[in-house]
Amino acid sequence: MAPARGRRLSEERSDDILEVVLDLLKEVGYDQLRMQDVADRAGAGLATIYRRWPTKQAPGRASLGCDQAQERFVVTDDPRADVRGFLAQVARDLSGHGAQTLLGFSSSGRSDPEIAEVFRDTAIARIHEFLRSRIAVELGDDFPDLDLRAAAGPAILFYLSAVCGKPIDADTMSDRLTALLFAPLPVATTP
Repeated sequence: MAPARGRRLSEERSDDILEVVLDLLKEVGYDQLRMQDVADRAGAGLATIYRRWPTKQAPGRASLGCDQAQERFVVTDDPRADVRGFLAQVARDLSGHGAQTLLGFSSSGRSDPEIAEVFRDTAIARIHEFLRSRIAVELGDDFPDLDLRAAAGPAILFYLSAVCGKPIDADTMSDRLTALLFAPLPVATTP
């Protein structure tokens, strides 16, 4: 097999291109991502992009695992404030610039199960672990519905925004969801 032609793409240049991919994912979503748009925005040739990432899935996968994609979750000594702040940001993202990332990966899941799996194993897993850990600080690691509660906040926001098409008041909804996620279990009554 003949060696690849052209210059080797530096790691720094690769990181810059992956940042472009992340920006485009926010703007148009994975389902509408075009390699030509990546090349144009990055100021690179299309051949350069394809030499490094031979398929559309490759830069999508690489971008989800790169340092720039690692969400910077705010962790303070107030887990409720951390959860509230995160849910408010998700609500704002679903109503604006960041909505296309989640919507694009969601719509591609049926036709591209590989990229859906990568999205679940990276972004969704980080979100779930963050919420689970912050809720567990108050309710305990052995709380019966801990995983369900960690999934409920983002799921409700996605449902309201993407499925129902309703506008979300980020502050009001994050307050309500935070109260719901931290609510104690109801006390069982005997008849």
